[in-house]
Amino acid sequence: MFLHGSAHPPEAGFRPRGGAQPNPLPEFSIPEPLRVDQNELCAALERAIGSGAKTGNAARKLLKVLQPHLLKAEADLLQTLGLLMPLSRGQITPARRQIPSRTEHLKARMFEIVREHVVIIKAARELLRVARAERKLPLAAIYQASHAAGVDDEVVFYPAAILIGEYLKLRFAEHARSVKV
Repeated sequence: MFLHGSAHPPEAGFRPRGGAQPNPLPEFSIPEPLRVDQNELCAALERAIGSGAKTGNAARKLLKVLQPHLLKAEADLLQTLGLLMPLSRGQITPARRQIPSRTEHLKARMFEIVREHVVIIKAARELLRVARAERKLPLAAIYQASHAAGVDDEVVFYPAAILIGEYLKLRFAEHARSVKV
């Protein structure tokens, strides 16, 4: 997938707003299972686009709304979730002081994120409809993947990222109190 260094170029005409690339945080990486899930979804969409006809057009429309969302999720969400393992081991470094402000930004964007998920699911349903009509049933699985990803985001991943920010706020505040004593 092109979000993570695929050899395949982005969909023709697609450019992230302002050419923005994710701003990597130091000392961690995006959890591999999340990277693989996004890669598989985008690879499936690339295959669907390549299938042509109405299914290809519907897949192109889905990718158009999904790709900017995935880029934002990579920058705002996945990088933060990459801290789960280090934090579970008690590895708290000064470089992580910026995380609470990122998660506050994430909290402020929750309505926008849910709205994006609605648009993505609508585009995925249209892809499902035309893939079934054109008897391209293997491509219909993209709907399930994109729907599941939206649910996972809203119910698990975004709350986990916000919890990381809240945890770090508490830990840094606790550290500041112990230093003043």
